[in-house]
Amino acid sequence: MHRIQPVIKDYAWGSHVALAQLAGREQPSATPEAELWVGAHEAGPARVDLGDGHFCGLDEHIAGDDERHLGIGSLDAFGRRLPFLLKILAADRALSIQAHPDAARAASAPEGVYGDSWAKPEAWVPLTECEAFAGSLPFDEASALLVGLDVPALTDLVDQARGAADPAHALLAALLHVPADDRAEFVAAVVAAVRALVDAGSADEATARALSTVLDVHEQFPGDVGVVVLLTMRHLVMTPGRSYFIGAGVLHSFVHGTTIEVLANSDNVVRGGLTPKETNVEELLTIVDVRTPVEAQEPRRLGDGDGSTLHHPTAAPHFELFEVRPNETPTALPIGGAPAVMLALDAPVTVRCGDEAIRLERLECVWSSASDPDAVVTGVPGSRLFVASVDI
Repeated sequence: MHRIQPVIKDYAWGSHVALAQLAGREQPSATPEAELWVGAHEAGPARVDLGDGHFCGLDEHIAGDDERHLGIGSLDAFGRRLPFLLKILAADRALSIQAHPDAARAASAPEGVYGDSWAKPEAWVPLTECEAFAGSLPFDEASALLVGLDVPALTDLVDQARGAADPAHALLAALLHVPADDRAEFVAAVVAAVRALVDAGSADEATARALSTVLDVHEQFPGDVGVVVLLTMRHLVMTPGRSYFIGAGVLHSFVHGTTIEVLANSDNVVRGGLTPKETNVEELLTIVDVRTPVEAQEPRRLGDGDGSTLHHPTAAPHFELFEVRPNETPTALPIGGAPAVMLALDAPVTVRCGDEAIRLERLECVWSSASDPDAVVTGVPGSRLFVASVDI
């Protein structure tokens, strides 16, 4: 077991205050802090404290003895790469509309499309109220909303998609293929109709909030056809305590809020809009899944010790996520024989592994190898420890 230092990514959509507040810093950050990474991804490996002032990247540390660090089960399933990455995502602005490939597509796509041959499933566990658009609406639901806006150019696209074998996919393709020369006028007309509907007060509460969020995103990305694509996606208002799984091909755009995110250790992403970065519409349409919904999932409470341990369900073997709320009585962590990273929130916790104990303050982290003895954790009221491991 080793103390590790996470890496903070300063993407433009990040927050100046969210991570600062979680860490107990009194002042906002000078630059936006978007993501805190706890893992071994080569683009931001955690730094392992080896003692006596010596550090190395977690990826380098694992490579020094991958069988001891990862364990046979993880090696057999995923090779020499740590299969998961734990993050805190802190967004003040909307992220791109995007989807991730499955492993088969990541391996077979044309050279240069993806950086590795991995799928990239992910799950969110909100720490604050968060908003996102995730998963596609059923065509009948999306088409009713769009036609009701009474924008002739938009109605024409809906009518053309209606006769396709997969109308939801055809509608998405039609929106993403609106000619560049026509987009500004098209988006302006749709946004004006959305604003009129919101101002009229005739929409139900959930629809009105979704439409208001679309208008907010348009302020960030004026003229971007992705704003119209959001109208075909399910709007999520996510509250703390539940998890939301995003599988291969599921279209999503995280809008704002602070969430724990656990994902496969890959950076394979295809963007379709709401970004200054490169988009790849044809690849997005190749991999997109317009049928699978994204739904809130309740955690399962584990009954080990006096502390409270929640297991957040996921549908990916690359990772599993536990949320531990310890007290003074040691609570065993259910990760025996698997590698794990641990992230403390809110108040100090102490992780004990054999004769070794590490006290963690807020946003401090620990790495536990598969070969380490079983770990237990203690804490004070209000403390939390998120533990990411591999589902083997």
